[in-house]
Amino acid sequence: MPLPDSTKMVLSSTVKEWAKFAGERDKLTQVSAELSALTRKVIQECLVFMKTQNIDIECDTPDRLKMLGVEVFVNPLVEATFPNVKASVVLKCGGATRAIVINPNMTVSAGGIAIQLEQLRKGIPDPFVANAAEFVRDSFLNVARTGGKTE
Repeated sequence: MPLPDSTKMVLSSTVKEWAKFAGERDKLTQVSAELSALTRKVIQECLVFMKTQNIDIECDTPDRLKMLGVEVFVNPLVEATFPNVKASVVLKCGGATRAIVINPNMTVSAGGIAIQLEQLRKGIPDPFVANAAEFVRDSFLNVARTGGKTE
């Protein structure tokens, strides 16, 4: 039995909605991975500076970052529940946590400032670096106080 045209329209509409969701999910997954890599490099530079000040820091590669023996995590996070997709990059070290939010218009919100993703690709603006440095500072102070233990 062939499907009536009205039924095909309903199903086609559903498939189109799913394709839009899947495309958005895939795009934001790529963007969050790219933003995570950029953020790791900025944090690495902050840690390189701290290491020159004789602080116990491991920062030879952006993928292995530690302060006082406690790992620094910079991870992409994509929450995709049909029909909504939200993406961010989560920064954690000890008990300190921050999130960089990727907005639907492809701007990035980090510490109250919105930066165009294209701008980040061309060169990291000072406010983004300052936000990363504040995270490093907060993380360092937290790890120094607690030894990296979270409550």
